[in-house]
Amino acid sequence: MKKFSSSKVLLAAAILSLSANASAVEFIYKPASLTEVATNLQKVEGGHLERFKKPFEVQRLSENIYWISVANYNVTLLVGKTGALLIDAPIHTGKRILKAIEAITDKPLRGIVYSHAHADHVGDSGVLLKELSDNKIDIYATEEVRDALISHKVTLPAPVTKIISDKLVFEEHTFEVYQNFDGHTPDNTGFLIKDGGRKILHAIDLIHPDQLEFRSFSNVENAIAYKNDIDYLLSLDWDVMVTGHSNLGYKEDVKFVQEYIRDVQSYIHQGHSKADFSAHLKSNTPFAWYAGYSDEVIDFATSLLAKKYREGREEEFDIVARSHVEVLFWAMLARAL
Repeated sequence: MKKFSSSKVLLAAAILSLSANASAVEFIYKPASLTEVATNLQKVEGGHLERFKKPFEVQRLSENIYWISVANYNVTLLVGKTGALLIDAPIHTGKRILKAIEAITDKPLRGIVYSHAHADHVGDSGVLLKELSDNKIDIYATEEVRDALISHKVTLPAPVTKIISDKLVFEEHTFEVYQNFDGHTPDNTGFLIKDGGRKILHAIDLIHPDQLEFRSFSNVENAIAYKNDIDYLLSLDWDVMVTGHSNLGYKEDVKFVQEYIRDVQSYIHQGHSKADFSAHLKSNTPFAWYAGYSDEVIDFATSLLAKKYREGREEEFDIVARSHVEVLFWAMLARAL
């Protein structure tokens, strides 16, 4: 195994308030380490822009599992007895991921797993195959992911060669496969593996640790199913999470998102109770009625959300928060929630 040059370990504490009344959670921030396993609540130091500009970062998560970060995309690498298995291959990251793998192990890449059919997370698998000139690399995915790639005509990723269901066995390791994360996309798949006493979960585009969620909760396809996904994440038994973007994730990060969603829903309900639909019946176009009413409720809910969540994260809040309220507003309205 190749090693990075050692550097002085720096400690930093960051407090993430889970709610206005809940006790704060203290994370530990250190430089990414190829050799030292991340302890509980340990994350990788550095801002988003700083991390984006680095060629790659590697953090060891257990005896055989590594977090690799390239250009704000995160993937998981498992090193087996004779070969390595990669989960996801984000677009425009392939060559740097190969450099990261070379820094971790001399063992050949023997498999790539797809978490879901979005090309931004799996689009460079073909680049990896081309760079390695190796036709012995298996491409694993659930039947649903394979079918989504085909039906959506996503041609950039390499074709799936092996279908998986509830388990994925690679050499001496067994992954639990979760196909019921249906909010972000119907085919979104989670993977849980136990290794060296650690339980590592790879689940993509559900949470973004150390920041608010991306616009419309990562362009969620089903907002109510997404809310249920967040609840389900907390019911599973895992220690650390590879999240697809941003930093390492822990259950404290999931709890933050869970409470944020509950607050959005509560503020929308309060907005409905205060708004008067008849006050918007001023046009001969029904679209105008609903636009006026929805804007009133959404603006009201966003203003309440700002009182609790905007301070200290003003820039990102002003970019994404209203979109979170909008997507849940329409989902709740359609289901009378």
